[in-house]
Amino acid sequence: MTSLTAEAWYVVFTRPKNETVAVENLKNQGFASYLPMASMKKRRASGMHLVVEPLFPRYVFVALKKGVHNFSKIRSTRGCVDLVRFGFEVVPLPMGFVESLQAAENADGLIDLQASKQLEQGTRVSLQAGPFEGLVGELRNYKSADRVVIMLDLMGKKTAVEVPADSVEKI
Repeated sequence: MTSLTAEAWYVVFTRPKNETVAVENLKNQGFASYLPMASMKKRRASGMHLVVEPLFPRYVFVALKKGVHNFSKIRSTRGCVDLVRFGFEVVPLPMGFVESLQAAENADGLIDLQASKQLEQGTRVSLQAGPFEGLVGELRNYKSADRVVIMLDLMGKKTAVEVPADSVEKI
């Protein structure tokens, strides 16, 4: 059983696109808060772009002590809507959850979602875009951070084809 004064992490639901405002205002009130940010590639009309945005849009984490902190202050904090509840009860996150997110951050303080997608050599993959869409091959190697070489069986012959890394998916 947890002590009444044990600090735990809770989830705060924020106003749309106000995660950083919420974190700043929570910190101004003396609350420890955390907003995990992620770098990811997103397809735009002009092509693929690396973007940095919240890992969990509209959610931030705040460390609170039951019986010590006034939870109702969260609702009136600029950028925040309320603590996430199950019924009428505010439930803390599992121990170590926030710490594991913080441990996954790179030197820039970002969680790199592209790095976690790296496949091993020899993995069977399916091409999801481009002229070879729908074909299945084997990952040979990474040419660069965003290009891979795939071995495809084209017209009865094994052929190495270089494609964007985000166009392949493990099968």
